[in-house]
Amino acid sequence: MYNIVIVEDELIESESMRRIVSQYVDNAVVHEASTGKKAIQLIDDLEQIDMMFVDINIPLPNGNQVIEYLRTKNSDTKVIVTTANDDFEIVRSMLNLKVDDYLLKPVKKSTLTDAIKKTLEVNDVDIAASRALKQKVVAMIESCDYARWHGFLFETLDEACVSTPSGVSQRKLLTDVLEILHQQITTQGDKSLPAAKKVAALIQEIHQNGIPASAYYRAMSALLNASEEVFDYSLKHASGAMDFIDRAKFHIEKNILNNLTLDEIAARSFVSSCYLSRAFKKITGAGFSNYIASRKISVAKSLLQFSDLKINTIALELSYQDANYFCRIFKKETGMAPSDFRKIVAPEPV
Repeated sequence: MYNIVIVEDELIESESMRRIVSQYVDNAVVHEASTGKKAIQLIDDLEQIDMMFVDINIPLPNGNQVIEYLRTKNSDTKVIVTTANDDFEIVRSMLNLKVDDYLLKPVKKSTLTDAIKKTLEVNDVDIAASRALKQKVVAMIESCDYARWHGFLFETLDEACVSTPSGVSQRKLLTDVLEILHQQITTQGDKSLPAAKKVAALIQEIHQNGIPASAYYRAMSALLNASEEVFDYSLKHASGAMDFIDRAKFHIEKNILNNLTLDEIAARSFVSSCYLSRAFKKITGAGFSNYIASRKISVAKSLLQFSDLKINTIALELSYQDANYFCRIFKKETGMAPSDFRKIVAPEPV
C-alpha cells in the first residue's frame, strides 16, 4: 500500500487529484492537507509517506518549507510539485530539495497518472494485480466466507515466513493483504480505530523485522483479532442471506482458538444441536467434531512449523487442556505425532 499526501489549498483541485490517485492506485491511502501547517502535522503523524504532491503556493508554511521539513524526516519520499506558475526559477529552487517532478495546474488526468507511474515505478501489470487482490479479499469479507478467508490468510502468512527469495515476495503480498484489511477496518467507524492501529503496527513490524519464529504466534493472533473485527461487521449486513450451516462455520472460525461445543454453535446458528449435527455431516461430509478438529489441526501445523511455541503451549492455545489428547487428535488427523511433524517441517531446533 502507498501513503500519498496531497498538499493543496484549492478544494476543487484537491478533490480532482484525490479522485484520480484513488482510481489509478487501488492500494493507496490518500491524505489531504489544505495548509502548510496541516501538511507538517501529517509528516509528523505518518510513519511512512511514499509520495507527496505539494502546491508551492499554499499558505504558510509554504510549499518550499513543507518540503524542507519533509526532508528532515524522510529523504526517500517522492515529491511532485504543483503550481500554476510556469517559472523556471521555481523549478531551479526545487532541485536542492530532491523534487521528482513538476506539474502545471490544472493537472490533467493523463499527466498525473504518467507522473505517478514514473515516480512510484508502478506499471499496469502491478496495478491490475493489486486490483485483483483487493477484489478477492473484499469478496471473501462481503460474503462472510470466514473459512476461506482464514485458509487464504494463514497460507499467505506461512509463505511469508519462508527464508527464500519467494518468501520476500510473499511478505510483500502479506503486507498488501494487511493494507486492504486495514482499509476495510477504517471504513467501519471510530469504534474500529484501535483495531486499525494494531494492523498498522503489525504492517510496520513486518516491514522492519519480518516474521521470526518468536513473533509468529503474536502475528497470527493479531490477524485473527483483526479478522474478527471485519467479519463481525460484515455479518451484520449479510446475516439474513446466510443459512445455518454457513453461520455455524462462521462462528467456528471466529472462535477457532477457543473451546467449541455443539450446543454453543447451534445456539448461534439458531437451530437445535441434534439438527445441526445431522445436517452438518450431510451437507459438509464431515462430522461436527471432526470438522472442528481438522480446522484446529490446520492452525497447529502452522504453529509447529513457524513458531517457537512448545507443543504443550500450542495445545493450550488451541484450548486443548490435555496435551496428550491434543497429540492423539493431531496423529489421527495427520498420521504422525506433533513432535515428528515439527522435525520434518522445521528441522532447525526451536
